[in-house]
Amino acid sequence: MNRLFGAFAVLAGVIIIILSGFFINTTTAETVGKSLSLSMDYAEKNDIPNAKSELEKALNEWNKKMDTMLLFISHGRLDEIEQSLNTAYAYIKNNDISMYTAECTRAFLMTENFKSVEFPTVNNIF
Repeated sequence: MNRLFGAFAVLAGVIIIILSGFFINTTTAETVGKSLSLSMDYAEKNDIPNAKSELEKALNEWNKKMDTMLLFISHGRLDEIEQSLNTAYAYIKNNDISMYTAECTRAFLMTENFKSVEFPTVNNIF
């Protein structure tokens, strides 16, 4: 009987870890995606200080959660998004708005893809 309770405890632990990883990854991607979207909207309106501020929020959120997300996701996908965010930041610091918009759009699409890949659907499992 103790083995059965032990097995259920291990199962519950695994489920909690999986759900916490899912929650952390999707909420981080959602938060970063919203900041990127706002940043692009500000850049389109030629409001560079606010665009830069929103991009910094996205970068800070990503960097704050990066270590935790690395427990659940491979380095490649996370590093690619981080590199795109940093590249967009370099462009906006240099006031290269066209390149910033392109790189910010790329980062936004990668976070949206990252978020959709996390959901357990038939396509994502097989």
